[in-house]
Amino acid sequence: MKRLWVFLMGMALFASCTKNNDSTIVLVGDESYIDDILSVVSDTAFWHDFGNINEGTFPPDIQGTYLVDPKLRIGTNVENIPTQIVEPSVKLRFTKQHNGIMVMEMLDGTETVTDTVFVMGDASKFTIYFTEDKHFELPFENVVYHMKLRRGIVMTGRKTTEGLADFRMATIVMNMDDNSGGLMEQYPVGSYFIYKDGDGLASNTEW
Repeated sequence: MKRLWVFLMGMALFASCTKNNDSTIVLVGDESYIDDILSVVSDTAFWHDFGNINEGTFPPDIQGTYLVDPKLRIGTNVENIPTQIVEPSVKLRFTKQHNGIMVMEMLDGTETVTDTVFVMGDASKFTIYFTEDKHFELPFENVVYHMKLRRGIVMTGRKTTEGLADFRMATIVMNMDDNSGGLMEQYPVGSYFIYKDGDGLASNTEW
C-alpha cells in the first residue's frame, strides 16, 4: 500500500491550498485498486519493458480521441507467447475528465469497452488505471468450459499536441475463476502483456 499512502499524503498537502478543478485529484473511495493491480506484478522484466509509472496529483487534460497503431506487443511473462508482434489497432476516447476520473471508451479489435477510469500524473505525463471483469466460454471436445477473470489495465504516456507520446499499455491478470479443465493454466495470476504504439505516438484521430 506504499503507493496509496504516498498518494494520500500528497492529497493532505494540497487539500488546504487548491480548489477542485479538472485536474485536481479528489479521493472517490476506490483508488486502492491501483495497488491491487500492481501488487500482482513481481517480475522485474515487467518494469524493464513497461518503464516508469507517471505518478502525481495534477494529471494533464488528456480528453480526446487517439489511435494506437501499430499496437506492438513488446513484453509478456507467459511462456511460448512471442513478442514484437503487431496486434489490431486500438482507438481510445477520453471524456468528462474531472477530479482524477474520466470516462474511457476503448475499441480494441472488435470489442468496445466503456468504463470510468482513474488518472494520475503531473505536467504532461499521465497514468491511467482501471479494472475489467471478463468471462470466456471455451469449447473443447464437446464440452464448454467457463472462465472468469479480473484484469487490471495500466496506460502511461505524455500528452502532446499531436497525441499521446511514449504510449504504453499493460494488461495484468489479477484473479481468476478457472473452470477450463487446464486450458488456461498458462495464464496464472500475475500474467501480463505489455504493448506500445509502434511509431511512438498514439495520434489524434476521429471516432
